[in-house]
Amino acid sequence: MTARRRNCDVVIVGGGPVGGLLACLLARGGLDVALAERGAADSGDGDARGYALAAGTVRLLDDVGYWQPLAPEAEPILAVHVSREGGFGSVVMDAASQGVSALGQVVPAARIGAMLAEALAATGVERLDQTRLETLEAAGDGRREVVLAGPDGRHRLAARLVVAADGTGSATRAAAGIEVRRRRYAADALVFDVRSTRPHGGRAFERFTPEGPLALLPQPGGRLNVVWVAPPETCDERIALSDSERIAALQARFGWRLGRLRTAGPAARFPLELVRARRMYDQRLVLAGNAAHGLHPVAGQGLNLSLRDVAILAGRVLSARDPGAPEVLAAYAQARSGDIDRVAAVTDLLARGLPVGERFAPRALRRGMLLLDRIGPLRQLWAEQAMGLQPLPRRILRGLPAESREGGTAPTATERRGEGI
Repeated sequence: MTARRRNCDVVIVGGGPVGGLLACLLARGGLDVALAERGAADSGDGDARGYALAAGTVRLLDDVGYWQPLAPEAEPILAVHVSREGGFGSVVMDAASQGVSALGQVVPAARIGAMLAEALAATGVERLDQTRLETLEAAGDGRREVVLAGPDGRHRLAARLVVAADGTGSATRAAAGIEVRRRRYAADALVFDVRSTRPHGGRAFERFTPEGPLALLPQPGGRLNVVWVAPPETCDERIALSDSERIAALQARFGWRLGRLRTAGPAARFPLELVRARRMYDQRLVLAGNAAHGLHPVAGQGLNLSLRDVAILAGRVLSARDPGAPEVLAAYAQARSGDIDRVAAVTDLLARGLPVGERFAPRALRRGMLLLDRIGPLRQLWAEQAMGLQPLPRRILRGLPAESREGGTAPTATERRGEGI
């Protein structure tokens, strides 16, 4: 069946937190936006992850009116405890010493998905769920054409800007011919929830072990979200264990500082790799989030980095007459390069260069922890980076109408959108 073409301002491929938030901001800024997603609208309900949102990310979401719906189910991170297995010494960073109410917040991934689904409906974004990219072509009239296949047939959308937000395996990026540098880590991550007999008190834990980092993130209701990194063969063994056996192995690695741990949900497994696109944009197409950079989860910086992409891109696009103009996309890529390079380098170093099993690592980790613990300015710099407080303030979203920041009523889809031809 021949698809009928529709013109719009922006097509976003990928309906996760990055694509969803960007679609909301651009629609509230007056652009006609279509959002395509491979899964169903409610596909995030089974997601076991908890997203650790840095203080800077929380501030961004609050600035644009999307933190309030998340706050009731968020757990503040009041302190971060970093340690290494097999050695003395640790670093503790707490919110009070940084003069903030919280270093960040942990929010269930499913809750973020539900909030964005409600926001997308309120802003009138056209959603095309359960669709896959068929072709990506130049439309010849200052637009890029996307053809999507879905359960109700094919959709042809010609947009002034196409945003690839469809993850590390981005089909949109591949269709544009943008190559990536890819490094598969010799590790996977198991993610599941636990409860502890002692209150977590808003503390997050990052523990470096011989097989990789182990993180426990505080969640509401006394739960903790576990991100346990280990070689694939070890993950094979642990995913096959019973819940009680898996918890016993976790307890042996983490220790008893929170008392006895008990399972609070099923385990999911995620392969880990570093993915970096060789360029951030093409003709009337731009990459955002994991389509541009996929990181190791150590230090929990992936989503925070991606949402800073959203903030910069939304600001650039909404301040421009033509959202897909080359100078707009080039300015976005330049503005993001330093932050992405810095975070990717640090997480890659921690993932590859500082496993406790390496000969130099215990000494390097011990010295690094001592320096952070004893030198105030160095600890302050580390804290600001961890909280995402490097320059990314309100001016980023200067293109967004002021009433939209306060959650004002967006124009309806019919008011913004022509019928297309």
